[in-house]
Amino acid sequence: MLIERDEQVRLLIRQFDGLAAGQGGTVVVGGPTGSGKTALLRAFLGDVAGKSPATRDDSTTLILTATGSPVTRNVPLWLISQLLGSVELPADLQREIDGSIPEPLVDGVLTPAAAQLAHRIVGAVLALAAERPVVIAVDDVQDGDALSLECLTILARRPVANQVLIVAAVRSGVGDAPCRFHGALMHEGIGSGIRLGRLSRRGVVALAADRLGRAVAERVGSACYEATGGSCLLANAVLEDHAAEYGGLTEQRGNDLFAGEAFGRAVLGCLDRSDSAARRVAEVVAMLGDAGDRGLLADVAAVADHTLADAVEALDAMGVLHEGRFRHSAARDAILTRLTPVERTTAHTRAAAYLQRNQAPVDEITDHLLAAGAVPDQSAVLLLQCVAEKALLVDDVDYAAECLRLAAEHCTDERRRIAIVGRLASVVWRNSPLSVAEDHLCALIEALQAGTLPAGQVPTVLRYMLWHGRIEEAGDLVNELYKGDGAVVPTTEDNHCLEWWLRHTYPPLAERIPPRVQATDDLAWITPDVVNSGGAVAAGLISGVLRGAPVDEVVIGAQQILQSCPLNDDSLETLATALISLIYVDRLDLARPWCDELIERSRKRSAPMWTAMLCSVRADIARREGYMATTVRYAHQALDAIPAHHWGTNIGVVRASLIVAHTRMDEYEEAAEQLHQPVPDGTFESRFGLHYVFARGQYHLAVGRHYAALNDFHASGVLVAKWGMDLPGIVPWRSAAAECHLALGHHDVARELAEEQLRLSPHRTSRPAGLALRVLAATKELEERVPLLDSAVEVFTRCGARFHLARTLLDLAKIHHDLRDDGKARLAISHARRIAKECRARRLERDVPAPRNPGRADDTAWPQWTPVAEELSDAERRVASLAGLGHTNRQIAEKLYVTVSTVEQHLTRAYRKLGISRRSDLTTALQLEVVAGI
Repeated sequence: MLIERDEQVRLLIRQFDGLAAGQGGTVVVGGPTGSGKTALLRAFLGDVAGKSPATRDDSTTLILTATGSPVTRNVPLWLISQLLGSVELPADLQREIDGSIPEPLVDGVLTPAAAQLAHRIVGAVLALAAERPVVIAVDDVQDGDALSLECLTILARRPVANQVLIVAAVRSGVGDAPCRFHGALMHEGIGSGIRLGRLSRRGVVALAADRLGRAVAERVGSACYEATGGSCLLANAVLEDHAAEYGGLTEQRGNDLFAGEAFGRAVLGCLDRSDSAARRVAEVVAMLGDAGDRGLLADVAAVADHTLADAVEALDAMGVLHEGRFRHSAARDAILTRLTPVERTTAHTRAAAYLQRNQAPVDEITDHLLAAGAVPDQSAVLLLQCVAEKALLVDDVDYAAECLRLAAEHCTDERRRIAIVGRLASVVWRNSPLSVAEDHLCALIEALQAGTLPAGQVPTVLRYMLWHGRIEEAGDLVNELYKGDGAVVPTTEDNHCLEWWLRHTYPPLAERIPPRVQATDDLAWITPDVVNSGGAVAAGLISGVLRGAPVDEVVIGAQQILQSCPLNDDSLETLATALISLIYVDRLDLARPWCDELIERSRKRSAPMWTAMLCSVRADIARREGYMATTVRYAHQALDAIPAHHWGTNIGVVRASLIVAHTRMDEYEEAAEQLHQPVPDGTFESRFGLHYVFARGQYHLAVGRHYAALNDFHASGVLVAKWGMDLPGIVPWRSAAAECHLALGHHDVARELAEEQLRLSPHRTSRPAGLALRVLAATKELEERVPLLDSAVEVFTRCGARFHLARTLLDLAKIHHDLRDDGKARLAISHARRIAKECRARRLERDVPAPRNPGRADDTAWPQWTPVAEELSDAERRVASLAGLGHTNRQIAEKLYVTVSTVEQHLTRAYRKLGISRRSDLTTALQLEVVAGI
């Protein structure tokens, strides 16, 4: 069905009807590609065939057809061969047409021989027309060969009374080269013309209704017009795609227009039938996105400005572009699919060079450089580096990595190139440590050996090597660094930061540092130019921790780092060191909120590596606080952020947290599963392996393998002593080993270990001191245990060690029971059970006795416990506190300005709430009530 072409069809039919009266003529149908010229020609020929049915009657109209093609444009008489291929010609003329024909044109003019042949052919056609009407229909006549077009021109110039009707379809869009045939006729005023335009919106809707039904046309007709601009070819193609995509009944054919393969082929077909300038401009617009910057477009397409304007107008007339943009993304996709990588690279490289010459925004230039995968010159390498750093400011890690990767590939200066590779590795590390090992580490190590690696990147490369367990190679590197005549010499600051980091994290490598370069004063080397360096402060901080600096000094240094260092690739290790230092000195109350804040910041910035490392630290904090479920949660969050096989030697500390947490939660199979997982080479030469061995010992102790546990705890002790970091805050191996000795009946050895840990603890209120006090109490007589356990309860209450607090309360309850002090035992049991439940320490929960049957008279059974249902009021607490200090009821009444009767009433209620019956129990009961409030 032809839409909005009725007038044109009628004109052609009138021309054909004139043949019956011997009136021939010429009609040229013009219009841009896709305007429906071919469809109109076919419809006309169908009408002609209908009016002249094929019979043996010689009066039947003879229809001759041909189609031009750019491929055969230089083949003489190609069109004529098509037209006359089905008719009988004189034998000599037929032989001449079929034979080898010399080049018919010389300097654009027909040779005499060619002109003579053309006239003979025209004569043969006129001879046919003398017998019956002849209709000659030629599509794409602009692509006909010169000699055939000359024949048609000569034929068209003959008087109209020759019973020959020529209908020729010619592409006549803006920018198209003039057709020889069409131009000659227009110049001489011969024949008539029909100009086809694009369909209107209403016409496209009508076409959609004819193809898909009126209901669908109402939904997608307007969208079809917007996508095609009214091009008959494109509209039919997209409707074909839509019908094929949805199929089925009319009501099932979707609400959104679907453009697919047929539409893409139609777009490419339009371009193939256009001139090369229009085709090239369409390809460049597809790559660049739009034709807004005409100077850029002309430069990349390598066309003149006026040619560009004609090409854009032609593409608009075709329905491909609208205001310099593709009407539908499927058209752009089809063009891009056909482009070769070389064509894309060339276009984007030219675009980048043009934009750079014209000082365009760097982001635009960079986008083209990345799309090209090449750079026009070395200045673009510097630009890519700058853009990468800019991208990192907004945490666009992938974009930064792309820029640095391209810069490294095309940098011609080797030292600069390897510096870019080092920066690229640090960026990639944020998402995938394994990718650094696979793609960049070998190149960095080779550069280090060749002396081309920047000195500032040496410590970072060393960290990469150690992370992935390349201990021996890292050791050789340390030897080279401190040999004094190596090719790469880090700065003094780098040396000292690296030294203290190694002492803390990989102590065996620190032993390779010669004594002559080791600092005697932790702060002596910090000069004004490095005083603001977080790494310098972190080095001094960890050195202070290892030499047993006062807790306040460590806290101040850690707070300085945490408050002043931004979270980035370079400061992550520094911030982690500050958190770990707070953990070592039992300031979990400070470490926890800082760690939570840093985790939140790392997640907002989409940095998996940062999140993973900080979550591993947070799991350690939760473990030391005694929250086992929280420990497991953060450890798994660390493994979710970075898979286990990416962790390298650092996996030891994550597995250590999981082993301890699952053990204390009575999940021994899960703990054993963690122990069965492989750990990388070199893990046990790092502090991560130290924590792993200590955690394994705790698992063995819990399952009753006391000798295995003792081996692990002693191994931990040997390591920390050898490494110069034998601090109870790092691993309290002595109290753990003492527990093993107690289980084995070695009370004297246990007491010695506990006393030694107590002496080494930074202060009597630290967690290691509490652990030592608890074990020490187990080596004493019953009466001597209570004050030691009371002290341990106070210590664990202060430092927030909930799991150890619950264990100590349970020990205290047992002692009170054995001493026949059931009131205190009940209160201790109550608090121990509550805390054990909060910690999710299921085995500890089971160890806490259940309430006994009040009706049973069993002196050996545990006392019935009753959780405190009510808290003391402020008045009751004041009275009870004074009574516990030894004041009489009258003295209390005078101090508080109340009556003695009021004091007695408050004490009575306090006894009931605290579960005691004697005034002498008030001090212990009040202390345990403080524990309950934690």
